[in-house]
Amino acid sequence: MIMFSTNKLKSRVGVMIMSFVLIVGLVACSEEGLVKAPPPSDNELLKVDDLVYRYMSDQEVPGATLAVSLDGKLVYARAYGFADNETGRRMTVDTRSRISSISKGITSIAIMKLMEEGKIDLDDKIFGEDGILGTDFGTPPYQENVAALTVKHCLSHHVGGWPNNSSDPTGLRNELGAPELISYIIDNINLSNPPGTSYAYSNVGFMILGRVIEKITQKSYEQYVQEEILGPMGITDMEIGGNTLEEQKPNESRYHNSSAYTRNFARRDANGGWIATASDLVRVLVHVDGFSTVPDILDEGTIQTMTTPPFDYPNYALGFYVNGSTWYHGGSYSGSRSHWIRTGSGMCAAIMVNGDATGLDDLLEDIVAASVEWPTEDLF
Repeated sequence: MIMFSTNKLKSRVGVMIMSFVLIVGLVACSEEGLVKAPPPSDNELLKVDDLVYRYMSDQEVPGATLAVSLDGKLVYARAYGFADNETGRRMTVDTRSRISSISKGITSIAIMKLMEEGKIDLDDKIFGEDGILGTDFGTPPYQENVAALTVKHCLSHHVGGWPNNSSDPTGLRNELGAPELISYIIDNINLSNPPGTSYAYSNVGFMILGRVIEKITQKSYEQYVQEEILGPMGITDMEIGGNTLEEQKPNESRYHNSSAYTRNFARRDANGGWIATASDLVRVLVHVDGFSTVPDILDEGTIQTMTTPPFDYPNYALGFYVNGSTWYHGGSYSGSRSHWIRTGSGMCAAIMVNGDATGLDDLLEDIVAASVEWPTEDLF
C-alpha cells in the first residue's frame, strides 16, 4: 500500500475537491446559459477553468469573469461562481464589475484621442492662467509645483506627490465630489517634488485628467468617453459605478467586503470608477492594441506614444504598465480586483473577481501563457 505524508494527502484531497467543483461549476454554467464559448475539451480549455477555480478557492473569492481574445477574435468568455454570495445569484458573462484602476487606461485612450484631434498637447500645463483648467480649481496663486503640472506628468504618474499610499488624498473628504476634492487637495496638500522628476503612482493625477477632458469637450467625463471612445468600439454597457449597494447597477456584481460601500466610489471616475464586463475590457484592448486584425481607434504613432515611458521610469507609459511588448494594468478596490493584459503575440485578456484577493496578475499571465488550443469562433 502506498503511503502519503499528511501534506501530500491534503494536496491530493484538494485536487479532488477542485476537480469536483470544476465539473459541477461547468455543468451549472452550461445549464443556465452562462457560457458563451464552446464547451472545453478535457485536455485543453479545462486547464484554464481549473486555474481560475483553484485561484478562487485559494483566495476565497465568490465569483470571477474572464475573457480572452486572440488575433482580434474573442475566443473565450467564461463566468465562474457567484455574483452575489448571499442571494446565490450566479456570475454570468454579462455581469459587470468594478474595474478600478484599469480605468486609467480608458482615460489615457480618451486623452490620446483628443491629442490626435489637435485639442490637447501632452506638454500642456493644467493649472494657472496659461493652463487648460486655468484657475477653476483651488485658490491661486498656485504652488510652483502645481503650476508646472502637465498632462504628461499626470498620465505617467510623475506628478511629484499626492501618492497612492495610506494617505492617498483621493480617500479624503468622502462628502466631496471630484472637482471639490481636487480644489481641497491643491489648497491643503503640497506637491513635495517638481513634476517629472520621479515616479509615484497617483490617483489624483488621473482624477485631474477627468476634469481636463470635461473642460476641453464641454461634456461630462463619462459622457465623452461613452460617446467618443466606447461607442465607436461597439460598447454600450460600461458606466461609472455607484457608491452604495442600493446604487448597484443592473447586472453588476456584489462586492464581498462591507467597506466596498462606505466610500465615494463614483468620484473616482477617471482614475478608477468604471464598471464593465470582462469581454468589453478585451474589446477596448483590441481597438488600441496596434495589431492589424481589428481597426484601432488611434493612429499607430499615437499608440506608440501611449505605450512608451516618457521619463526615466521604464515600467509605466501613459495609463499602462509596460514590459517589452506586453502592456497591462491592475485594479484594486475594497471587495474587488481586476487585471487586463495585451501581449506581443496577439492576445488580449481581462479577468475580474468580486472579493479581496492577491496575485490576480499572476493568474492572468498563467492563463495567456497556458498551452491551449483556443477556439476559432469569434464571440464579439
